[in-house]
Amino acid sequence: AGGVAGATARTASAPLDRVKLLFQVQAVAARQGRAASGVASAREYTGVAQSLRKIYAEEGLAAFWKGNFTNVVRIFPYSACQLMANDLYKRALSSGDGKPLTVSTRLIAGALAGMTATAVTHPLDTVRLRLALPSHPYRGLGHAVSTIVRKEGPAALYKGLGPTLVGIAPYAALNFATYDLAKAYIYRQNGDSRSTGDAGIGTRGESPLVNLALGAATGTFAASFCYPLDTVRRRMQMKGNAYRNQLDALGTIWREEGHRGFYRGWAANALKVVPQNSIRFVTYELMKTLLGIRKKVTDT
Repeated sequence: AGGVAGATARTASAPLDRVKLLFQVQAVAARQGRAASGVASAREYTGVAQSLRKIYAEEGLAAFWKGNFTNVVRIFPYSACQLMANDLYKRALSSGDGKPLTVSTRLIAGALAGMTATAVTHPLDTVRLRLALPSHPYRGLGHAVSTIVRKEGPAALYKGLGPTLVGIAPYAALNFATYDLAKAYIYRQNGDSRSTGDAGIGTRGESPLVNLALGAATGTFAASFCYPLDTVRRRMQMKGNAYRNQLDALGTIWREEGHRGFYRGWAANALKVVPQNSIRFVTYELMKTLLGIRKKVTDT
């Protein structure tokens, strides 16, 4: 259920995800040179609409989904692991007396779920970033993995794992916790007795459209809060040694680009998160219903 939900949501938002990635890494690519990175200059991509037009004009329609196969290969186990782990962690951390989970418990469960899924799938995320860049030297997923391991060593697949874990923990914590709490509040306000105990009890009485809106709002909030760390992570995953470590990356970006450097691609990311997060949550709940999976009192 979680894998199908993640793959569906990510494929739908792939064009905006590619624009976001190009915004985040183009400053580093300019420093390294076109031959090393495939991105020409720090000002090549200047806005969401301009970037979409440029990609279409230079690479064609299929370019919007460049690297999406790798992305789906990564996101299927990632989303399955994250959504399942969130439910399992919440069950494990619950008191077992049927009382609503505390906010801190929801945050801890979400953070642990995000870190668990990230640690498992980080190598595929690194490869996906490399394949998303224009003029990359790889023929496909398998060739990219073998080339990176042969030329840079196996550790290269885990570049940026530290900042990724640091970044995903608050993002997943905020995303899951605010979604559950928002659902509980909305359905209680509307007099849905199903939700008087805890958020996420069953699906009867819930509106998919309302849940889509809630997923979009909570995902945008969480992503915006954690976006600077995501920018650092993406840059550290690039080929070469632009930064020595996470602190060096933070200092260099601040010194050379100012606070705006941390939010390059934020608009594309926000537009991507709206459909992606909402579709993922609603599809996950729908798939659990279709598969006959019984929902526990603490489940999302």
